Amino acid sequence: MDQPLEQEWRNFELYEKIRVRDRRRRFWVITLAVVLFFGLCSVPVVRERMPKWQSLDAALELSLEIERMKTRSIQEKRPVVLRFTGSGAYRMEFVLNCESKAEPVLDKEGHWPDRDGMLKILGREELERHSIALGVEEFCFDPVYGLSGVKSRLVLVVAPVKDLAEGRLERASYVELEGESAKISIN
Repeated sequence: MDQPLEQEWRNFELYEKIRVRDRRRRFWVITLAVVLFFGLCSVPVVRERMPKWQSLDAALELSLEIERMKTRSIQEKRPVVLRFTGSGAYRMEFVLNCESKAEPVLDKEGHWPDRDGMLKILGREELERHSIALGVEEFCFDPVYGLSGVKSRLVLVVAPVKDLAEGRLERASYVELEGESAKISIN
């Protein structure tokens, strides 16, 4: 009499282990299906927003380079000009003063993070075409007087090249320099 009860108990434990294993497997299959579903649903959204995220990332790195430029200008006690040339290159040059036409002294040359030619800092022609009045492609920072020129606010525009070809700037990012101290904000 004790034997069949013990056998029945073993069978119960065995089936309980099988049910637990099946529940665990079902849980992981459902979880994987949900993650896969949301992953596939997010692909179009990520593809649409990726250029904006890249331009924001590039604008952040650009603002860090501008902060380094301002710091270097203050340390050297000389005005510095930051110029962006074609193909993602920039030049940082020391000058006698911001209005001076004398030959600048090159301090640093480099490439800003243009994501393999996918992003561009707008030049004069593009700024005029898109009617961005405060936009610049170069500016001077003086450690004594701050930003030079009559404008107390300047904007560098980082835009995806594909958007420029289509004539729109919805996914562009803006590095704003405001006031004499050239306080930086990114939009």
